[in-house]
Amino acid sequence: MNLRKIFERENLDEMQKQTLLKIESRGFWALWVLLLAALIIESLLGFTPREMAAEWFIFMLGCAYSLIRDLRAGIWDHHFKANTKTNAAVSVVGGSAMFVWGLIKFAELGMGIAVLWAVFLGACTWVLCFAALQLSMKAYKKRHAELENPKEEDDENE
Repeated sequence: MNLRKIFERENLDEMQKQTLLKIESRGFWALWVLLLAALIIESLLGFTPREMAAEWFIFMLGCAYSLIRDLRAGIWDHHFKANTKTNAAVSVVGGSAMFVWGLIKFAELGMGIAVLWAVFLGACTWVLCFAALQLSMKAYKKRHAELENPKEEDDENE
């Protein structure tokens, strides 16, 4: 039997397709959150980067796939708007999370050093996260504009 025919066959109606998409989306995000939590817990327990490499690779592969596919489709998010204010706020959340992680991770070195490292990690994370979101937003806006207003191909006969 031809594999192409198997995968082209549709057994679902429109409502079932929407339900399946919701299930798959929730499954992806549940796995994403759980994998991130596993990486955080492992790092706090003292696992080496080598021991966490497989989880990190799978996590980053999922992130990259999701980002690339969303940008190619001209989709940003269904909850947040693509603007600088939102990017700054989301970056603050990421920076704050790294600040807390740094406090916990470096507490054994003494509170002064732990706070210094935590502030450094939080600030660096905020800057990197904000820059990545801004670059992604520009790519999204460009792609979204291309999809909304496709260029008409010039007639080659002219």
